[in-house]
Amino acid sequence: MVFVIMVFMTNATSEQNLPQGRLLIIDDESELREVLVALLEDTTTNILQAANGAEGIKLLQTEKFDAVLSDEKMPKKSGLEVLKWMRDNKIETPFIIHTGYGQKEMVQEAQRLGVFAFIDKPWNERDLIRTVQKALQMGQSSGNP
Repeated sequence: MVFVIMVFMTNATSEQNLPQGRLLIIDDESELREVLVALLEDTTTNILQAANGAEGIKLLQTEKFDAVLSDEKMPKKSGLEVLKWMRDNKIETPFIIHTGYGQKEMVQEAQRLGVFAFIDKPWNERDLIRTVQKALQMGQSSGNP
């Protein structure tokens, strides 16, 4: 069973007001990471990438991000495991999971951990951009560690 959770946003951000925060993209598919970077480079030019959850955690140990966009199913550490590690370490950065596998248990656990949003694959480009913009704005305004 697949659950689709959509984040609806109003008052779209104009191009002049785009947030310029730091974004971490975690995905084991290098081609998809490159597509995401190209798609989001007008949203923020400060994008770092990790090829799996373990690499993402290493970056999160030393770098501050305003938002994280992560795949769920990856080798070494899943997106949910990264989110759990962040919350266990008091990192409250907005976390977006993009996945083609919205299993009920994963969705419930991610919600319990305070996930910012779910984006289903294949995603709508405009919805993805808006969701990342909103997460970056929230991350910048909260002054997360």
